[in-house]
Amino acid sequence: MDAVDALLSQSVLKPGFQKNYKVPVNEKSSKIIKRNKKKEEAKTKGKNWFNLPATKLTDNVRHDLDLIRMRSALDTKRFYKKNETEAYPKYFQIGTVVDSPFESKSGRLTNKERKRTMVDELLADAEFKQTTKKRYKNILMANPKMASKIRKENRKMNKLKKKRK
Repeated sequence: MDAVDALLSQSVLKPGFQKNYKVPVNEKSSKIIKRNKKKEEAKTKGKNWFNLPATKLTDNVRHDLDLIRMRSALDTKRFYKKNETEAYPKYFQIGTVVDSPFESKSGRLTNKERKRTMVDELLADAEFKQTTKKRYKNILMANPKMASKIRKENRKMNKLKKKRK
């Protein structure tokens, strides 16, 4: 009975409607209904994409997407296609890989090594730090003018950091 009562409460025809001179009209016009429907459809990718929701772009998500875009700079020996667009995607999801219990434990990351974002994982990786330092030194050795500019900027940044503390 509760379901029937709920439907009757939404009905245009209320008890005692025979006494009215005319039947009440639905308050929402067809244009307003269509407009609201379009807004609801824009929130998801659609039925064919299993109603994939539009993800909010936080700073962490933005950093991860930038990292994925610059993956060719991270691994120079591997070829990656050029990105199609410069804009961030509207519909996407980021997940975590769950390790299978059937795999060997030596291939897994420990809980201490796991980080919240991809950027944090890269910064914690010692090999990655070494390769970036090497590449940075090679760039500075190739162009001494750039090296002096970078040193000046680093000094300014260090002064600003000290002032903030």
